[in-house]
Amino acid sequence: MKDFDVIIIGSGIGGLISAGILSAKGFKTLLVEKNKTPGGYLASFRRRGFIFDSSLDCISGVAPGGLIFRVMELLQVHKSINLVQVDPIRISIFPDIEVPVDSDIHAYMERLAALFPSECEAIKKFFGLLDRIYCGMQSAIPMMVAGKLELQKIIPEIVKFSHIPYGRLLDECITDYRLKSVLSDRCSFIGLPPSTVSTLSMINIIMSYFKLGAYRLVGGSQCLADAFVEGIKKAGGKVILGNGTKKILFHEDGHCLGITCDDGDEYTARFIISNADFQNTFRNLLGGEYTSIAEDMQKNIGISTSFFMVYAGISGSIEKHSSIGYFSSYNVEDCFIPGRAFKEDSSAAGITVASIEDKSRAPDSCHTVVFHEIVETSYEKLDKAKCTEIIMKKAEKIIPGIRDRTIVLDSATPQTFQRYSGNLNGSAFGWRQIPGFRGVKRHGIKNLYIAGHWGDMGGGVLAAAYSGAKAAADICGEEGIAIDF
Repeated sequence: MKDFDVIIIGSGIGGLISAGILSAKGFKTLLVEKNKTPGGYLASFRRRGFIFDSSLDCISGVAPGGLIFRVMELLQVHKSINLVQVDPIRISIFPDIEVPVDSDIHAYMERLAALFPSECEAIKKFFGLLDRIYCGMQSAIPMMVAGKLELQKIIPEIVKFSHIPYGRLLDECITDYRLKSVLSDRCSFIGLPPSTVSTLSMINIIMSYFKLGAYRLVGGSQCLADAFVEGIKKAGGKVILGNGTKKILFHEDGHCLGITCDDGDEYTARFIISNADFQNTFRNLLGGEYTSIAEDMQKNIGISTSFFMVYAGISGSIEKHSSIGYFSSYNVEDCFIPGRAFKEDSSAAGITVASIEDKSRAPDSCHTVVFHEIVETSYEKLDKAKCTEIIMKKAEKIIPGIRDRTIVLDSATPQTFQRYSGNLNGSAFGWRQIPGFRGVKRHGIKNLYIAGHWGDMGGGVLAAAYSGAKAAADICGEEGIAIDF
């Protein structure tokens, strides 16, 4: 008899979602996490009274109607977290304009039409197209999660734009180069330029915030991971923290038997879900003939960019919005040129001041300010102090006087993110979200499933959550249990 029905490796959002669904459905689950705290990129940390999210700006899907909320509701922990809505979702600063991204899509469209009156009709058609494609994808996701995707039910526009980069969609719809740049401000959320990034991935990122809202967790995103762990335990699941997975036990007939943990303990299960780094799963945990799967995926798809993050606790007020995208030019493509990071004239920066909406994150009359810069994962080990100084110089352009008001200062490199998340080279979004991405290469292991941003659903928190739901649904389907997400 197996120790567990399902073992889930890793407690990123994909692992938490799959463990939550399966525990609530009566499966005997074990969630194993190498860190002492759960959450992966949901992690928060404290420094001298300041609370910083390690990597998140805001999140969708956590309010009623969203997938993450529905799983929390299933675990009966939805009332244990508090949300604050971010509205406007973001302010994008360009050389001669500042563009608030209203949470209401119609207000945003009106704002853009006022700024670019010659593009008024094009703006309506553009967002009408985005809405049709997004709704079509949302209709397809439950079928995909349930393993019953019917190609004839997919709208033709999804098929067309699945092979087209976002920049080409903009070229088809928009004439003004400045408006194209404004509509590309969320490319940094996926780590690729308009000419390269998948149109479908961009539509998901843009429209999910309009449809489901942009939120932050009061007290930090760690609260969400902690709530999931409590819910999984209450539903009968077991959670082990501070003990990673060393090996997936494998039978020669083609299925997994269980895992060996770092401390030498072994656990058996009928199913395994890996929310761990894909390279680690197939190179190290499985190894042997499965190493080639990791090599092929890295060669043909590639891993996403990472970030250099600076966390500053500052005194005094900030007359800015809590989510800012800063672009020193309208050439968004330049932001993603390899080697452009840490140049004083590099053209983009992301800033999060979460304490504006959530006062609990900072002492009285203080704020948390987080800066991020996109970094290629091919970078050698970075000089943390030098890079932090460069970022702070750039920060002065956006928030004058910030250096003199800094009380707490810390930073994270791609190597930092690799150490804590396990993601190869600190990859922020898993696989590169490029046109034609069809998910992970089939591995042929009967009872092994992949969750998180290394799965089939794309990068970002909500996409990773859907990947976890898909893994759980696949296992439920094997057992004849219906699931509706």
